[in-house]
Amino acid sequence: MSERQAEDSSTYQDPDKIFLDETDFDADPFQIVIESSDPVKLRYRLTEWLAASPNSKVKSQRKTKVEETLNLSSRQVERLLKQYFNNELQEDAGVVRSDKGTHRIDEYWRDYIPEVYKKSLKDKHPLKPAEVVREVQRHAVVDLGREEGDHPHPATIYRVLKPHIEDYKKKKKIRNPGSGSWRVVETRDGESFKASFSNQIIQCDHTKLDIRIVGADGKVLQWRPWLTTVVDTFSGCLIGYRLWHKQPGAYEVGLALRHAILPKNYPAEYKLNKDWNVYGPPLQYFFTDGGKDLSASKHIKAIGKKLNFQCKLRARPNQGGVIERLFKTINTQVLEPLPGYQPNRSNKEQIKKAEKEACLTIDHLDMFLAGYFCDDYNHQDYPYDKRYTRYEIWFQGMGKKLPEPLDERELDLLLMIRKQATVQAHGTVVFKNINYRCDELKLKKGEYVNLRYDPDHVLTMLAYSQGEEFIGFAHAINMDMQELTLYELEQLNKESNAKSRSHSNYHALLALDNRKNVVEERKLDKKQHQQAEQKKLRSKDKGKSNVVESREARKIQSSKASDLIELLPERIDHSRLKPVESTIPDQTEPKPISSEHDNEKNTGESERHRLIVSRNKQLKRIW
Repeated sequence: MSERQAEDSSTYQDPDKIFLDETDFDADPFQIVIESSDPVKLRYRLTEWLAASPNSKVKSQRKTKVEETLNLSSRQVERLLKQYFNNELQEDAGVVRSDKGTHRIDEYWRDYIPEVYKKSLKDKHPLKPAEVVREVQRHAVVDLGREEGDHPHPATIYRVLKPHIEDYKKKKKIRNPGSGSWRVVETRDGESFKASFSNQIIQCDHTKLDIRIVGADGKVLQWRPWLTTVVDTFSGCLIGYRLWHKQPGAYEVGLALRHAILPKNYPAEYKLNKDWNVYGPPLQYFFTDGGKDLSASKHIKAIGKKLNFQCKLRARPNQGGVIERLFKTINTQVLEPLPGYQPNRSNKEQIKKAEKEACLTIDHLDMFLAGYFCDDYNHQDYPYDKRYTRYEIWFQGMGKKLPEPLDERELDLLLMIRKQATVQAHGTVVFKNINYRCDELKLKKGEYVNLRYDPDHVLTMLAYSQGEEFIGFAHAINMDMQELTLYELEQLNKESNAKSRSHSNYHALLALDNRKNVVEERKLDKKQHQQAEQKKLRSKDKGKSNVVESREARKIQSSKASDLIELLPERIDHSRLKPVESTIPDQTEPKPISSEHDNEKNTGESERHRLIVSRNKQLKRIW
């Protein structure tokens, strides 16, 4: 058989046989799930999962998994995380370009093209897009003196005009005024939604109330309270509300929505005459204003995913007429008769009068508003059908039955969340310098837990695991009979810290000064004690010493010494020596012949570097 035939026979495969490889024995469907999913949504979900890491250790582990799943480098994952926090990463469109929504033409043309169209609308003779194109060409060539073609392309002009034309068409379809506009809302994206049943579209907004209140100590607060309201678009009923000391944000909106979803159970001191049976979650849309704290809030989006509704931003304030009208009604019907009412925010006389009359706390204001909403506002006549009240319209829109109440534990996501806390001994955790204890946490010593709380009742915490599983309630130790809000707790901590700092600084300086003085005194005493002891030793040794006698003996001996004194050269101050007449004989004169004894003597003296001088008083003094 030839080599070619042998090769053909070896590569021949029987069609009745099944050849398997390693992938056929793989039992993990992970790769199939990844390949069949939407890559854009998968990337967004994984990035969102990474951003929600509770600590650095979990973040590092999740980051490694994201890199393996998406087959990306570490730097690419960090870039996705940065885009997510900057709201540049969208769930359905990936990364949003920085110039999205803008047209790459001169700013002059971006302003001029809409101006031409709006002017025609104002004159009640709207121009067609083609007519606007010709007007732009005429303006460029005739008015500006440019060359033919030195103007935006007609397709670009059409894109600039498109949102303005659509806006004009929508305004023509919606009746205003009338019952049609009452139930229609428009989003910032240009979409319009009409409410067809109760709780389909729920709106939320804030306002600063025109009233001055006092604190727990009776002093007038320097700010006015804020009110967050949640209103049903279909019936106009107020579903929930919350009062705040500061301007509310995303977490405050979540708390107001939680109040709206749950059935209301007010204590007896509120003296409500009717049942507040208006409640329930948004069934389709939840509208908020376009503030920065809400438009870019991950918290609001997470609530929508949890409760299965879409979060939308209102295009303009007048699109929420049902809720804006409520704010005016509250000021005129509830707050105006109360002491501390301040209608004009710039009139100094009214400001002084409001501060002088103010005597109500925020708890009194909450009681008045609850009674008004429950007993009066929701049971007033529906503005566009006087045969029914707002509550009756809402009840009919719900199919004439109350919604099924949700489990309160399912709504804990709407509560404000505190960063993770470490479980200490005996099941305790620390929050805002207060110790909380939970019996269910005793077996979780050293583990991380999440604490959720209601800012109006911060002495009770809800403990959750890292997997968001409810563990139990943590109560403040030795504070069972008290009630504190988050604002009051922060104020107490602030005052306590300021007092402790001033106290500790002053007394620390005093203690430091005392320590310094004592140390200096002890050092001085030690030095004086050493000197005194040394003086005693010297005085004791003077009786046994013969220093004076030895000095006198040396003096007598020195007086009997020879006239020649041997001095070392370094002991002589040459500047104080008087010049000595040279004893060297004249070179013209013959030198005397010296003996060998004299030569040996001179040689020895030169080797020892001796200087022989005559004795006088001056050298004696120097010595």
